[in-house]
Amino acid sequence: MTDAELSTLWLATLFGGLCVAGGLSRLGLPRTHVRDLLHVGAGVWPLGWPLWRSPVPPVLIATAALLGMLAVPLLAPRLPWVARAQAAVCGEGERWSGLVVYTGSVAVLTPIGLLGPRFPAAGALLALALGDGLGGAVGLRVGGRGFSAPGGKGKTFAGSAAVAIFSILGVALAAQWFDARVGVATVVAAGVVAAVAEALAPRASDNAVLPAAVFAMLTLAQGTP
Repeated sequence: MTDAELSTLWLATLFGGLCVAGGLSRLGLPRTHVRDLLHVGAGVWPLGWPLWRSPVPPVLIATAALLGMLAVPLLAPRLPWVARAQAAVCGEGERWSGLVVYTGSVAVLTPIGLLGPRFPAAGALLALALGDGLGGAVGLRVGGRGFSAPGGKGKTFAGSAAVAIFSILGVALAAQWFDARVGVATVVAAGVVAAVAEALAPRASDNAVLPAAVFAMLTLAQGTP
């Protein structure tokens, strides 16, 4: 498959995912769950990195996605369909800025992963997609005792445990996919780092703090003899 064909496929996938999210919201699925689905679905992006022949198209796609997300609040008052798309994932305590930050993390880690060692960047994005996406859903579903860091959203211990577990799965998937030689202790430690970063991050910043912390940890781990 050529890069042009891949670009068309990924753009169609992105558009289709947004359409599905809007449809599920109109059917009554809570916005927080719609966001979680988008969160998790974005995890397929780094898995497709080995298919590209040149890093230029995927970097441009990730950058364009970020610019598009930044433009949504400006376009929503003028374009009803943009307003509907924004409303599908905002409200009920959820902010558009969180999705912008998520897309920003993808835009930053994509060139890093394509131009350098892929595992740390891919592991960080998969920890974000699975750990933060599914961890939040588990926390809301299970509930239980909670806590909050200064300036952060309320968390539950069950949710943080889920963030750690699903982040471990995400990092393990990245290690397998990119044939990274890392031990079980490193993968588990990355999951713990993800959970701590997500719990302590100020409101709306966890989508940047979590992947940045996991990326730094995995980069250091790979550089350690």
